[in-house]
Amino acid sequence: MSVPFHHEATVTEPEAVVALFHQIGVRFSIDPTSPGLSYRQCYDGDARLTVVRLGLNGPFSSWGDTEVFGVADVRASRYDWRTRDEAGSGVGSPVLFRPGHPALIVGGALEVTNINLTRGLVQEVADTVYGVHTSVAFTSSRPVTERLGQYWTDLTGMARDTVDSGAFAEPLVRADLTRHLAVAMLECFPLAGDRHERTLSMEAQARRYRIAVAFFDDFASLPITVEDAARAADTTTEALVRAFRAHHPAGLAPVQYLRRTRLAAAHADLLEADPTAGDTVREIATRWGFAHPGRFAAAYRAAYGVPPRWTLER
Repeated sequence: MSVPFHHEATVTEPEAVVALFHQIGVRFSIDPTSPGLSYRQCYDGDARLTVVRLGLNGPFSSWGDTEVFGVADVRASRYDWRTRDEAGSGVGSPVLFRPGHPALIVGGALEVTNINLTRGLVQEVADTVYGVHTSVAFTSSRPVTERLGQYWTDLTGMARDTVDSGAFAEPLVRADLTRHLAVAMLECFPLAGDRHERTLSMEAQARRYRIAVAFFDDFASLPITVEDAARAADTTTEALVRAFRAHHPAGLAPVQYLRRTRLAAAHADLLEADPTAGDTVREIATRWGFAHPGRFAAAYRAAYGVPPRWTLER
């Protein structure tokens, strides 16, 4: 997970606005159509996601292309956009800007939140979630439905709240938000290809994930492997890894989930153990498949904040 950043700036010259655009991967020019330009930009993010809030005080036109997939959620009296093959208004409906699709925007004074995701991230999430390795290509800048457009707007608000709360600085929070936004972008805006096929793929992955989780939870005390779980879910190990990456909240791989399940079981045993009766950390760790005492102690401390011996001798 890359290091997060925060930048704020207010400028009054078009060239400075363009420079700020470029910082977030948006290669647009701008032409204010009234004097007294004032533009402010505040953005938070990392190497894969940026949450950008910007404001402009008067009418303008802007045109160019983008290096990232970005969705604009706009508050303005006017925000008309046009690409080579479609046009519309961004007032009341989010707009997707796509690499390779130059756009023209004509608008008035506005407040905008842009969610920008790198092409590599969107492709990675699409490969994982759908299990279909084809290049991501959106067929429109408009949401699939009005309801999904509203869902994106609500999610944009959640992203702003996450930034404002300070939680965005936490790697796990940021990773979860990034994945949530990427999946939402893939679902809220029309993708090229067979939507029904993608839905079936997602349903199959969810089923495999649920079966494998239940298998690990039920049989963690036995000498099971990830391959056993894949067979229980009627799939391959590679497909099961994709299913876990797509559906586990922390994106754990199956082997990590099994290890965490066994660590939790060892923790429960340590809480119930009696050192005066001869119970030891080594015996409990070995029972749950942890052959190396030092590695078990390190994993335990990372998960529970104390050495396993403290739990045994509490």
